[in-house]
Amino acid sequence: MKSKWLWAGLGLIPLLALGFWPLTSSRWILNAPTPEDLQPKARYLSGLNPASSTAPNIIIILADDLGKFDISLFGDSAVPTPNIDAIGRQGVCFADGYTSSPICAPSRAAMLTGRSNNRFGMEFQPQARYPLNRLEYLAFRYIVPTDNWRVASQFEFPDQSSMEQQGLPQTEITLAEALAAAGYSTGMFGKWHLGHAEGMKPNERGFQEFFGFYEAFSLFADSNAPGIVNAPTGEFSDTHIWKKGRTGTCALLHNGKPVEEKNYLTFAIADRACRFIKKNSAKPFFLYLPFNAPHTPFQAPEAHYNKIKNEPNHVRRVYKSMILALDEAVGQITSTLEQEGLLENTLIWFASDNGAALYALAGDNAPYRGGKLTHYEGGINVPFLLQWKGKIQPSTFPHPSSLTDVMVTSMAVAGIPLPADRTFDGVNLLPFLDSIAAPHPELRWKSGPNRALRSGRYKLIINDLSQTVELFDLWEDPSESHNLIEKQAERGDEMMRNLNNWMQTLPATLWPGIMDHGIEYNGKTYFFRV
Repeated sequence: MKSKWLWAGLGLIPLLALGFWPLTSSRWILNAPTPEDLQPKARYLSGLNPASSTAPNIIIILADDLGKFDISLFGDSAVPTPNIDAIGRQGVCFADGYTSSPICAPSRAAMLTGRSNNRFGMEFQPQARYPLNRLEYLAFRYIVPTDNWRVASQFEFPDQSSMEQQGLPQTEITLAEALAAAGYSTGMFGKWHLGHAEGMKPNERGFQEFFGFYEAFSLFADSNAPGIVNAPTGEFSDTHIWKKGRTGTCALLHNGKPVEEKNYLTFAIADRACRFIKKNSAKPFFLYLPFNAPHTPFQAPEAHYNKIKNEPNHVRRVYKSMILALDEAVGQITSTLEQEGLLENTLIWFASDNGAALYALAGDNAPYRGGKLTHYEGGINVPFLLQWKGKIQPSTFPHPSSLTDVMVTSMAVAGIPLPADRTFDGVNLLPFLDSIAAPHPELRWKSGPNRALRSGRYKLIINDLSQTVELFDLWEDPSESHNLIEKQAERGDEMMRNLNNWMQTLPATLWPGIMDHGIEYNGKTYFFRV
């Protein structure tokens, strides 16, 4: 009997060894760039001529997880957002403004570089944690409650040193780096989320002044602060966010040094932005304002919460209150520009990095299908506005546009040539505003096993995780409810060939996704990797 148990115990040893064997793989090694890697970028930046002293100022206001119909410019029942709306009403409202990715970091990387994030292999969020071994992987996939999230089906992950190199590759040229090299004053206030290793922080990517945090999220205020209303959702990812607080990469920094901030973060960002505008009013400046509202954690000033009268759901009411505060902050910025006499010499962009997050229990992209993480319209079709008082006439632009256009258009306005050694996906939108031509015959997306292509009025969505191929006519069916793939198989095949041809031009993905998120629609669960 003893020998039987002995042999059984000995048999478990290799199983346990296999279970605890690390899952790190050489496939995902990321190293810091060499000086030789950075030479083309350095040559380009050092060769730029100074911008004119009368060159226009450029401001990018970026919301975080804000749905298109969350603002009153697009939604009759939305939160009243007069200040955000005014940017579109007094300038250009892009009817179909698209992000390059349905998730935060890749979308921001594309906007700041003018290049699809797929051009440099940045398909997923930078990750701070992967499963350490098979036992942990199996536990998170089958035992630990994770709501509609599941660990991705793979057994190869980066090691710690490679994880620390995740973010916007240093070989990429940001709008801030180009403008700073041309003599612009550059400032960024808000959420970075594009890497925090040496050489990857905001102050090292063209921003002369930075206030904010490196991570995807941070607290808007101390949860016990008077006058703050909190709304934890209890959802898997939200629990982690509240626990993290303002520690580590979620800490607030000013030019790399930790700072205490008691003001509600949305207003703290706006206050610092207004000081930057006043300080630099006599010379061209670039101001990047990536607010973290209305991303989780859901926290709002009580005064704004009390203004939302007809919302019985507490979480949704806090979410709407955060949008009220965001609109107030935008109004503070535009008022400062007006007071300083700068409105007619300032290009103002407003957008969201992706659609509202359905998993956060507050966002709602209806009538669009899906939300953040998905390639449905709810995930990638976002509010996108442009104002340049006296230079651009108020209009609604009917053709699909992309947030990659922000960088390319801004460079053209500043009179700075694009580098010739790389492909740009964005275009200068200004010549198209008075033309019937469409700036983008096709737009494409790829997030690992999830990918999509829009061509004219049609959109193809391929989901290998859920084994679905869908084709929609967005002019007739913007809610993506009627799959035409069988009725229009020839069109679907042609679009699939175009998508595959594009994918063959892309470099390898730099690091893997970690979680698949399931979204139910008409009784079926569709999974999307992040």
